[in-house]
This record gives sequence, structure tokens and C-alpha cells, in this order.
Amino acid sequence: MSSSRSTSPFDKLSYGTSTSSLRRLLPASNDEAASEASVNLETSPTPGSSAAGTGQAAPRRRRQATTAACRACRKRKSKCDGARPTCSVCRDRKTKCEFDTIAATETHTQALKRKYTELLQQKSTFEQIYEVLRSRPEKEAEEIFQRIRRGAEASSILRHVNYGDVLVQMALVPETRFRYEFPYLPDMPIYLQKHDNPYLDSEVFDCALRGAVEQPQPQQQRALPSVNDMLGSPRDALDQRDPYLKPYSSAIVVDPWLDSLTPSNWTLVSSDDNFMRQVIHDYFLYDYDWFTFFHKDYFLQDMASDRPRHCSRLLVNAVLCIGCYCHRKLPGRSESWNPQNIGNQFLAEAKRLFEVEAEVPRPSMLDPEWQQKYHDWECRRLTTVQAALLLNVIYNLNGSDRLGWRYTIRAVEMAHEIRLFQAVPSHVSSDIRCAREFTAWCLFTWQSLSSYHYLKPPLMARPPETPLPDPSENPQWWGELWIRYPQTPARLPTHHGHLAKARADFWTIMNDFSLLSFSQPHVKMPLDQVVGFYNRLRGWLRNLPEPLTPKRLVLPHHLKVHMHYNCVLIDLLKPLLGLNWSDTTQPNKTLDDAHHEAAIHLETLLRLYYLRHGFEAFDGFLLHFLGSLNFIKINTREAQDNSLFLESHRSTMLLLMKGIRDQSQCHTVAKMVLRLQAHLMRSDDVALLKRFVDIETARLACGPESPRLVEEEVILSDWPAYEIGLEAKAEQKSRGVDFASMVSSVTAEGGGGGYGESTSGSRSSASSG
Repeated sequence: MSSSRSTSPFDKLSYGTSTSSLRRLLPASNDEAASEASVNLETSPTPGSSAAGTGQAAPRRRRQATTAACRACRKRKSKCDGARPTCSVCRDRKTKCEFDTIAATETHTQALKRKYTELLQQKSTFEQIYEVLRSRPEKEAEEIFQRIRRGAEASSILRHVNYGDVLVQMALVPETRFRYEFPYLPDMPIYLQKHDNPYLDSEVFDCALRGAVEQPQPQQQRALPSVNDMLGSPRDALDQRDPYLKPYSSAIVVDPWLDSLTPSNWTLVSSDDNFMRQVIHDYFLYDYDWFTFFHKDYFLQDMASDRPRHCSRLLVNAVLCIGCYCHRKLPGRSESWNPQNIGNQFLAEAKRLFEVEAEVPRPSMLDPEWQQKYHDWECRRLTTVQAALLLNVIYNLNGSDRLGWRYTIRAVEMAHEIRLFQAVPSHVSSDIRCAREFTAWCLFTWQSLSSYHYLKPPLMARPPETPLPDPSENPQWWGELWIRYPQTPARLPTHHGHLAKARADFWTIMNDFSLLSFSQPHVKMPLDQVVGFYNRLRGWLRNLPEPLTPKRLVLPHHLKVHMHYNCVLIDLLKPLLGLNWSDTTQPNKTLDDAHHEAAIHLETLLRLYYLRHGFEAFDGFLLHFLGSLNFIKINTREAQDNSLFLESHRSTMLLLMKGIRDQSQCHTVAKMVLRLQAHLMRSDDVALLKRFVDIETARLACGPESPRLVEEEVILSDWPAYEIGLEAKAEQKSRGVDFASMVSSVTAEGGGGGYGESTSGSRSSASSG
């Protein structure tokens, strides 16, 4: 008999027991039902599945394991699928989904360990800040506290404090990281520490050797910056100190055109554009400021744009050749005799192109397109003149200046062909006008410098007609070379315009001197004329712009401007020593005093150069100053045996020989100077040199038993013999004695790497050829 009461579907389920003993189940709530439906949606079989067709229940698919569930699923104990950034459960429930793990593969245990480590680091940062607040002076602690009040992060504050400490350390003792050490005696010699030595009051000396010399007035010393000063100092002000704290070789040239160059479009020697870009960069960094023969900006713009207006294949190959001497990573760069040297390959290509360009005829006026062709011919002539001067420098570095001078003579001839030294017509474009005037003054300066040092009459009797503009009023005319030091974003100028203008003014004075001195070599210049040139040079020194003053000079080429001035004074005044003359502006100062002062200043400058920049980097004219001063030291060595400053003088000789040795890694002629001057030194000084300077014995060996070097066979130099004073050099030249004959004489003599076994008479003969 059936019951009249309606039954629930649940009552009809049979589990092997009486249904009356089971508790009735209630329907699920709407939220739980929706959640269950969404979870079961993936595992429920489709109507067309095989399970449905057979009438059997499909097996439930296993859920993929999740490494770490989100916070919401863990709280409600839902089965999270780990999807990021929002899991499917939180997406359906529209709840906020956050994970404690930073990656899907990180477990909760790993996340806990990571957070624990971060807390330890944060605790360490807070502890360090607490220690800073506890131990620093009150003003510094107050500044840090105010930063905390302003909401700065702890790590940011600590970074500022640590960075300020580094800057203070650099200001206190920059030599610990950015200073070279003298190879023998560590201090500046006492005899250089004169109260009237302006270079000991320079900022470069103050930064390079602070504390080595006792200042008579401590109140005049610069106050050292505190951390508070560093935290509040403008970054640009700190960057301006970089040249005084870091060697020049650590800087890089900043020019957007450099990175755009494709040198392989201009040369057949190499297709490695990255290498050639670096070589061109090094040329501008190390050599361009001193031996300037073309306008950098116009050259780089046209080279990058493949325009043959201010650029040519000849000029590019010449730049690449001299750039190889500057490139420190290039092995064998000093082997001018090695045909496998890539620098020699650039030189060979430049010589080939010069022979072609020098013979290009002037366009005929009968040609219908004469004006355009003549304009193009003038541009080609201009770049050929510039390349000729570079080729002269290259031959000088190879010890073959006798051949190189021919390029300068030809350059002057071509300059006259295009009327380079005359005023430029008004219809000429501004860039061509600037390039012509710029090149004219570069050529004049170079021929004046070369004529003076080779004791020859100048090739030009007067400077170009167009005067040079003031770099302060027209800096664009000169162009600027910008550099940047490591770890600083700011770019700094090398003051190229001021440097080039100062050198042009200096060699204008010396061009007049060479005309009077070397046009009639057997006629001695009267005393009043020599004193007149001496006063003109002193006036030039007083009128130098601020970046080149003794107080502010710092870069290698700035220091060399003053070296050149003092070298010229030494040669100029040497024949006048002992004469009765006194300076009207300084009544107690005689010519002997001025000569001695110039030698003191030259040695001071060379020591400052080494302390700040070292001698390893290529410097095309540094060898002249090193060799000249070292010859003075060698020549006066006998008189120093009983001197109180004997060891100081020996330390200077060692330093100068180290500089010559370092430069011998860059170019050929320095190798010859090294062996020549080592031969003139005493054996005990050579032994001391080998103790403190890493130098091969074979480089110092002389005589028939010494290894024969290939490059000795190609020394073709008219450079005067090392002597003190212009009259002594002129007398040597009249007897046919020059640098090449000195090298040949020393090589043929006996001796084992030093003067030691020779007598004083043989030293005199060696020094005189």
C-alpha cells in the first residue's frame, strides 16, 4: 500500500540501509551552488562525450596542483588554480586576489624566507641610520633627521650619506685612488718648494699632493667639505672637480657625431668600424687639442654624412694612422718598421692618396662648370693641406722628420695656391670661411713651432691676414672638445679655443724670433732684442685666460703650454747668463735668476703632470720636455755628488726616464731617446733606474754587442742634439751633429747599458756626437 505523502527524490536513494534512519539534507545556498557549479564546470562531461553515450558517469579529471594559493582562497579554503594576476575563483566571486609569493614557482615557505631576509636587511639599514645619527656631528645628524621628517626612504638616506663619505675621502686623499706615486722618493723635492713657485699654489697640486708640503699659513688652506656640504652641493659643482681628481686618460670624448661614423666608407685598409671609431676617438682625446690642423665639428659632420666637403679619404686615413699611436689597446703600435702594423697600413694608404691629391690640377676657366669645379678643388686642397701636417707629425714620431718636413713645405705651397692666408671673400659660405681661416692659423702655428725647434727660418714671415677671434666672444668659431669622466653624467670642456688661441699667440712671437735668429745663423742677436722677446713672452703669460693660468691649469695640454714657455726661456736665456742686466719690474731679479726659475718651474710642471695623469698615455710632444729636462739633470750630475739634494735630483732623473720609457711604448723616436739618455747616465743611476722602473735591459744596451733593432736603420732626423741653449744647439748643427748622428754614434760605441764605464770626456763626445 502506497503512502499518500509525497516523497523527495532524496528519499528514494538506497544506501543499503533504511531511509528512515538518514537525516534529511537541505538544498545548498545560492553562493555555494554557484561556486560548486563553477568548479564542476571543467570536470562535467559534455553531452556528446563517450561517457554520456554509454550511460556511465565520466571519471572526474584531476586538478592541476598549485604551488601557492592566493590569500582569499586560503582564507575560505577554496581550491585556487593559482592563475595570475587573478585566480578563477576570485574572478568569479569578484573578490580581491593577492598572492604572498612573487612568482608562480615560489612556495609559501620560500616566500617566508625571502621576507625574513628583507626584514633583516631593512633592520640593518635602520641600524646604520641610527648609528649615523648617534655618531655624526650635530649639524650632519640634524640634516639627516630633517630628511627623515620629509619622508625620504631609509635606503635613499643611507645611500646619500655613503656617497657623501666617498666624496669627502676623495677630497681629503684623492691620491688613494686617482694619484700616481713617484717611483723613488715619494715627496716633492724641497728645492722646488719655493714661496714664489706659482704651480705649488695651483689647484691640481692641492688635489694631487695635499699635505705633502707644509703650508706656512694654514688659514689659507681650503676648507674640506663635510657630509652636509656634499648632501647640499649641486651635482654640477662636484663634476667640475673631476679633472683635478681623476687622470685625463679615464675620460671619454662626448660628441654625437662620433657614434654615427662609418669609417669603412672612407678607407680601404679595414672594415672594422667599431675599432676605427675607437681609434678616431682616441685621436681626439689625446692629440687633437695640441696638434690641431682642422676644425673638428665640420670634419665629423661631413664624415658622418659622407660629404667630401670638409672631409676626404686622405684626411681620414691620416687621422686613423695617428690615432693608432693613441690607441692603448693596439699591440705593437710603436713598431713603425713593421708592415703588419695597421697604423703603417693607414700611413701607406694616406701617402698614396696624398700623391694623387697633391697633383690634382686647377680647373680651367674655359670649362662651363668652372665655378663649381673650382670650389670643389679648393675644398680638396684644404683637406690635403690638413692631411699633410698630420703626415709630418707621423714622420716625426717615427724618427723620420727629415722626410716629414717635406709635407709641410708642400702644404704651404698648396695654401698659397688657394690664397689661404689672405682675407676670405664675403660671398664665401660661413663654414668654408671658418674652415679656411682656422686651417690658415693652424698651418702658421705648426710651421713656426717646427722652424724654431729645428733652428730653421720660418716658411711664413707673417701670420694670416684675418686675426683670430676671442674664444670667449665667439666660441663657435673654435669648436669645443667635450669630455666626460667615469661615474659622472656631466660633460666638461677642454677649453680648446683658449688653448689654441694661446698657442697661436705664443708662436706668433716666436716666429718673429726665428726670423731674426735663424735667417742669419752666424749673426748673434743683440742683448736688447733678446730681452725684448723675453718681455713679450712674459706679457703673453700674464694675459693667459683663466683656464690656462697657473692657478687653474689641470689638463695635460694646459700643463704643456707652460712647459713650452719655460723650455723656451731656458734656451733663450742660457747664452745670456752672467751678463749684467736686471728686470725693471723686478729690480732684484737677474737673467740668471730667470733662467734658474724656468728650470724649477719646468720640473714642477712635469711632476704635476705625472701625479695627476701619469706618463703611460700617448702624448705626442711630452717627450721633448722629458728629454730636455733629463739632459739638464744628466749634464749637471757631477756637480750634484756633494749636494744636499742629490737623491732628489736622482729621483727626478728616474721619473723622467720612466716617462721616456712609457712613451717608448707608443712611438719609435722615444725608444731612441731612451737608449741615448741611458747611455749618458752613470752606471749607478742606471742600476737605480732598473730597480724602480720596469724596463728591459736590451732597451738600454749600446755598442756592437747590443741587439740590433730594425728601427735604428730608418732614423732620419734633423732634430737638434740635446744641448742647453740655442747657441749650443746651433753650434752642434753647424758641425752636422743632430739627433740621428747621436743615435748612430751611441749605438756604435762600447758600453753595456749605461754611461758608467765611460769617462767624462767620452760623455762629452757622446753628447756632442
